[in-house]
Amino acid sequence: MLFRSEWLIPVTVVSLLVIANGLFVAAEFAIVGASRAHIEHEAGRGNRLARRVAGILRDPARQDRYIATTQVGISVASLGLGMYGEHVLADWIASQLEPVDTGDWIAAHTLASIAAVSILTYLHIVIGEMVPKALALQRAASTVLYVSPFILALQSALLPIVVGLNAAGNRLLGLMGVERSASDTERYHTTEELQYIVEESQVG
Repeated sequence: MLFRSEWLIPVTVVSLLVIANGLFVAAEFAIVGASRAHIEHEAGRGNRLARRVAGILRDPARQDRYIATTQVGISVASLGLGMYGEHVLADWIASQLEPVDTGDWIAAHTLASIAAVSILTYLHIVIGEMVPKALALQRAASTVLYVSPFILALQSALLPIVVGLNAAGNRLLGLMGVERSASDTERYHTTEELQYIVEESQVG
């Protein structure tokens, strides 16, 4: 029971950071991969959230701010996982090794740090990156509808930071000769998108 009470907070914090990282990764890939025709279709059926997402997909500036918000979230979650998670996990592993002398103590802490980084890297890559990325790409439209309320709320809370980072990024792109425009969001329609377009034209 002592072990559980001592490690309840660290395990909870690490788990939440991994989950948060996964949520931001899923949001980033979902907003890019979401079928605009599908979202427009849902918006036309009265889905209020779909209407908000459709507005983001139509406006490159809003889409940039959305992606910038996910990038801020990913960065904070990743840094928190590395700074906090590695420290507490390495300390626990080192305490289990129970070194006897100074040489053993150094070896134990070195081994503990390597083990902690390895475990957290695995959790970060698999649960915090690969799994949410795959799910978001396979179910982009549904994912973006689920996660957008959280991302938009965070974007409002961090608006000055998001706008500043986004402006800096666009400035750098401008220096490289790349300009963002409405055409950046245009792409060829998939079979599914064409089906929705045909259905909408028949309803109209």
